Amino acid sequence: MKLDKLKSLKSELVKELSQYSVKCAIYYEEQDQWRELEGGAVTGAVVQGLDRSKGEKVAYHTAGSLTARYYLRDYDAVVSLTFKKTPRSETRKKFRSIIEKIQEGASNAYRVSHHSLTHLLAKDAFREILRGLLIKTEGASLSSFEAQESELPKILAVMALDIDYFKQVNDTWGHLYGDQVLKIFGKRLESCASRIEDITSEATIYIGHPSGEEFLIVMVASATKDQFSMWANQFRACICDDVLPTDVEWQWLCKKDNLSALTPPPIPDRGVSTSIGVALHTSIIQKDTGEDVSAGLLDLADTALYRAKAAGRNQVIFYDEILSSCGRVVEHDFKTGVVAIDIGSNVGVSIGQEFKVYHPTFTGKKKFLVNDGRTTRTLGVYPRVESSRIVVFNTQPEISFAFVDVSENLKAELEVGSHLEAIPAGSIGHLLPNTSKYLPYGPESLKSADIHTLQEFVEKKSDDSEPPFAVVVRFTRETEYLRKYGTAALNKALARLYRGAQVSFASDNVVAVLDSGSICIVGVDESYSESVISEFAKEISMEFPALEVAVGIFCSVDIQEIQESEGVVLDPKGAIELARFSASEFARGKDSLTCHFSLTVAMKTLQELRKLQSYDVAYADFNRLIKLGVDSASIFNIGGLIAGNLGLDQKALEYHQEAINKDSSKIIYKSNYATVALKIGEVELGLKMLSGFTDVALQQLEKIHAYGYFAYAILLARAKLTGSHFFDEDKFSRIAPRAIDLSVAKQLPYAVNEIKMALIASI
Repeated sequence: MKLDKLKSLKSELVKELSQYSVKCAIYYEEQDQWRELEGGAVTGAVVQGLDRSKGEKVAYHTAGSLTARYYLRDYDAVVSLTFKKTPRSETRKKFRSIIEKIQEGASNAYRVSHHSLTHLLAKDAFREILRGLLIKTEGASLSSFEAQESELPKILAVMALDIDYFKQVNDTWGHLYGDQVLKIFGKRLESCASRIEDITSEATIYIGHPSGEEFLIVMVASATKDQFSMWANQFRACICDDVLPTDVEWQWLCKKDNLSALTPPPIPDRGVSTSIGVALHTSIIQKDTGEDVSAGLLDLADTALYRAKAAGRNQVIFYDEILSSCGRVVEHDFKTGVVAIDIGSNVGVSIGQEFKVYHPTFTGKKKFLVNDGRTTRTLGVYPRVESSRIVVFNTQPEISFAFVDVSENLKAELEVGSHLEAIPAGSIGHLLPNTSKYLPYGPESLKSADIHTLQEFVEKKSDDSEPPFAVVVRFTRETEYLRKYGTAALNKALARLYRGAQVSFASDNVVAVLDSGSICIVGVDESYSESVISEFAKEISMEFPALEVAVGIFCSVDIQEIQESEGVVLDPKGAIELARFSASEFARGKDSLTCHFSLTVAMKTLQELRKLQSYDVAYADFNRLIKLGVDSASIFNIGGLIAGNLGLDQKALEYHQEAINKDSSKIIYKSNYATVALKIGEVELGLKMLSGFTDVALQQLEKIHAYGYFAYAILLARAKLTGSHFFDEDKFSRIAPRAIDLSVAKQLPYAVNEIKMALIASI
């Protein structure tokens, strides 16, 4: 008996029986052991009562017991009801009738929502559950400012499964036997899902059987992709690691149906395997795109399943891996040099996409075998050696066409079946001098691996009292360029940028690629040259006008100027992050390629992000700035505004208070604090903050922050109406009439009514 059917019944029973104050439990047998639904195995007297209930027409009940057990033949399960007092015969009969009525309704609903053969979710029911889980997953997503760094986002995985060579099973052994294979296939998936849920308490799994040999699984958990891969392979292994069905499973099938006329195949012929395609959907996603996300995910999983079957079956392939590692060469026309590959736009191949090509033998996976005439043994594996690189110039849904990169050996003919590896944007090692397809990590190919190496340099120089500088050179139109020209063109531009920096800057500086559209140069003050940076920026800008170069700078002069003008002491260890900040699209002026970090740059960036309503990005940047020591009053004030936009009102109150602590002369900081206090109903907190405002300050407030002036009037009105001792009659009589006439008041009629009511009460 499938658990979904029992869960559906219990849900209906609990609803109906709640009015009678009766507790309900359901028990079922699995492998000759009684188990409680949503519980564990049971033993002792409970088992005896469950066994005996099978022979009772109404219910099994012992004298003086509060519990009656009702056996349901259609479900092969027992409903156990516990009453407040011992149920008499009439009571037991009454509840038998209630249970049978509920059972009939639940069975009808179940037949509609579940597959008749396997009792797994039918197509429409599965899709409905998938849509519901997507809504929950997106609704429960944690933005970067809420989540701890160690926390993992909720990820939803859709797995599409197909029984390998199932047509042969039907053709060879008949459709009736094929039905038994489908039943056991579904049963094993359910058992595997239960084991995963038992071990991973937060995981939620649903299994569907839309039709034929096709099955679907949706799984939600806070886990990494590697964990989802492990779980997908557990589902795969539960099918292929043992014959299907086993003799024990065949006996179970015979108990359910009369299979006396059917003889199972010999054990060696009962091997079954499955191919699985997986599509992932994270909770940190784009907002509604107007598309049916659930249908899209099912399509992606199905595409991945197709690749798993095409690649040899009995394996798991993730959709996002198809582009990167699942493509193959299907033809190389040596006369024209055109290469056909078996992946296309339906898996993300675009014009300009660059691939490394590996001969089928030299993929780093094929074993090197020797045969001495008696035995064959493995000596090792063939090395991974790149044959060539190709660039796509034409894409179609399931196929693409490419040319061999002009820098490659055009005389080499590519073997059919050669493996492809997509070269992602930002990968430039293969384009730098002194690299080799045999020794891909030559000593001079890259001077620095990543941002961690740069940061180590900066921290070491800071500790040694050698002020470091950081320069970030960024392509601001990287996304558009990538979409238009592809990864090959973008990577070549990035490689040119990298090589140019190595040549232009002093040899003791360190250069590294930060991401697909920017590099960073770090060094010490002694080797810093503003003119070198400017000339380099102009050179790259002229060479790649479509990419629009921006240069962000942070050096010791910036530290001194900020300390002298703002009293803020910045830690030089944050040089790289602050240089990246200066290279943002909001930082520099229209007529300048370079921009030094300053508090003005920080404020301008946060303000622009607020205007664009990118509140989560702005909040993340605000927190980064605070951690880097950029903690001026103005930064805390805008941080409070951003937190307020996100509904983080307590945080907003804290940030505005911090701004006031750092600079109590600014009336706007106090006004912002008061408006947040009003929003969360803390009237007295708001009035305390504004109580010291003079008439001059109030006049200024009306000019620079009309909403703050209006909020002050509302706070005073509420104090009047609630009898608070913080009410100031004199200020209210002067502020209220003017506040009602402000343009902002027209947008808040309910607040205007509050002020008017308080004015009437004051007369």
